[in-house]
Amino acid sequence: MAFLLADMATRVDMARLMTWRAAWMARNSHPFEQAEGSMSKLVAGETAVWVTEQAIQILGGAGYTREHPVERFHRDAKIYTIFEGTSEIQRLIIARAITGLPIQ
Repeated sequence: MAFLLADMATRVDMARLMTWRAAWMARNSHPFEQAEGSMSKLVAGETAVWVTEQAIQILGGAGYTREHPVERFHRDAKIYTIFEGTSEIQRLIIARAITGLPIQ
């Protein structure tokens, strides 16, 4: 369980830092040359889903009940991998930025 909690905390911090970097770049009119905005959206959305899934696992069956806020957090997290460009679309944008090729 300790390793899982460490991984959860590390991924949340990674997502937070990537989001702050993208926000700083946007605020300072710094171009997203390597699709940093898409990278931060992809990592933050998928991290939210993964971390809440792990929290449900830790709680066992109780994680699916409304007694714990984790159930709602997990439901709410999923939308971040869908709206404003799905995770797959974000990956296409990132791949195009890396290669400079029109990837489909």
